[in-house]
Amino acid sequence: MTGKVRAFLEGVGSLMNLFPGPEQFEKFQLKGSPEERLAEHWRRVGGYLRSAMDGYGDAECEHREPTPAREESRTGR
Repeated sequence: MTGKVRAFLEGVGSLMNLFPGPEQFEKFQLKGSPEERLAEHWRRVGGYLRSAMDGYGDAECEHREPTPAREESRTGR
């Protein structure tokens, strides 16, 4: 059964279930404490920022070629 058909049938079946049991909602329950969930969120944000910064730095290095004027300003000569 394809995913769309299965989802449709589960939706229709859930309409007929007037008194659902708690086991049907286990997949929607949050896992871990609020502090743990927030820490995991910030770990992912840090990973996204790190990969973006690495990609930016790599792209910047590829497009730049050292020029004499830039070298002089860096070395102070």
